[in-house]
Amino acid sequence: MKSFANLIFIMTSTIFFGQNVSDSLSIDDVLNQVIINTDRIKTIEANYQIGNINFDNYKKSLLPQVILTAGVPYQRAIQEVVQFNGSTSLIERNFLSPTLNFTTKQIVPFTGGELTLTNSIAMNNDLQNKITNYSSNWVDLTYSQSINGFNQHRWNKQKVIYKRKLDEINYKKELAKLKTEAAQLFFQCYIFDKKIELTKSNILKTESLLSVISEKKKLSRALGIEEDQINITINQLKQKLISDQFEHSMLIKKLENLLQVDIKNPHFKSVKDFSISINKEKLISNFLKYNFENESTLQLLLADEKIDKAKKDGAINFFIQVGIGLNSSASQFEKLYNKPIQKQAFTVGAYIPILSWGILGNNSKIAKLEKENLERDLKLNKFSIVQQAENLYDYIENIDNQIRLAKEEYYLQLKTNEVLANLLTYEKKTAYDYKNQLFEYEKSHLNYIELLTNKYNLKIKLEEIFLE
Repeated sequence: MKSFANLIFIMTSTIFFGQNVSDSLSIDDVLNQVIINTDRIKTIEANYQIGNINFDNYKKSLLPQVILTAGVPYQRAIQEVVQFNGSTSLIERNFLSPTLNFTTKQIVPFTGGELTLTNSIAMNNDLQNKITNYSSNWVDLTYSQSINGFNQHRWNKQKVIYKRKLDEINYKKELAKLKTEAAQLFFQCYIFDKKIELTKSNILKTESLLSVISEKKKLSRALGIEEDQINITINQLKQKLISDQFEHSMLIKKLENLLQVDIKNPHFKSVKDFSISINKEKLISNFLKYNFENESTLQLLLADEKIDKAKKDGAINFFIQVGIGLNSSASQFEKLYNKPIQKQAFTVGAYIPILSWGILGNNSKIAKLEKENLERDLKLNKFSIVQQAENLYDYIENIDNQIRLAKEEYYLQLKTNEVLANLLTYEKKTAYDYKNQLFEYEKSHLNYIELLTNKYNLKIKLEEIFLE
């Protein structure tokens, strides 16, 4: 049922967007489209699949690995042979020795040792003398184990846990970052959309005012400089409109490229205010959880691994090898498996670094110093992350007040603009006053819109932090 619902959702989005978008766009439309079949989402999904495959490979590396090898070596030799009469002669010898080996290897997870099981059969054929011998290694079981040496498997087992967690976190973070990028582009387009609407409205309003002032001038009830100032204001607004329309078209192209659709006659739906409630401790906890804890643990683990390896590379390391097997040989293949010969082997060995001119000891010192540097860096990084979380919380707490004040200012500027336009017609204010206030009104309007879009960007950012 869930799969069917997802299919309907994808089909609906595809029908809506298709290759061209001419309807109005909302932020939800953009966020849904950016995670459907775009190149960026394909890259994110592919990277996540690579992590899944690597984890699957690690699990399979703990299973028995089976190898089959076969060979048909041919050897030709010229030998010097002493005859009965004391003379020598050269004799050609030709040998054909096909072999077949079947090897199974298994890592022992608890110790890092290795079990090896080998089965083989070989034939030695003297082609010149037409003599054939067979040999077989029925079974050869060997166990190799380092006693106090570096155990790579033990470290890999610990690292893969945190790498897997980071793969999951990074996948969700990349999805959230992609949505954040799409949201930022949408809001940039939305703000320029509103700028253009506002400028067009101000041009019409100012042109209407110009016609009133021009009529008054004909009646000698207005100065020519007032008419000139209003014409300058209209010219400035038109220049601004051309510049904003160009920026708007460039941003739409960026959005088209990200969404991989053609956006025709775009209209961006308005953003409404909403409330955000967040617990400060939970915010800091999630900041640390997804941006510090797992990654720092993995980095410290890698540092400890390097210290352990450097330390054991410079020390005496002992190892053992135990083996048991059955083998046989015969001149006839049917007699090859009649009577096996048993063999056992036991080896104790040691790796002893005698002279390294202090290099091995220095490597251990370097590894320890690098870990100390890492611990200091991680401490600073943790402090910085906590500060970011606290600053973000303070911003969340203050943004509603900023929006409220910006909205109040916007409405006051709107009323003031209307009053100034009327006062200008009654010669109580100058065109210069009107122009200055007009741009102040525009500035307050855009400030209010930008704060709303910043709040929505903040909502997307919180989804990225909490990986929702």
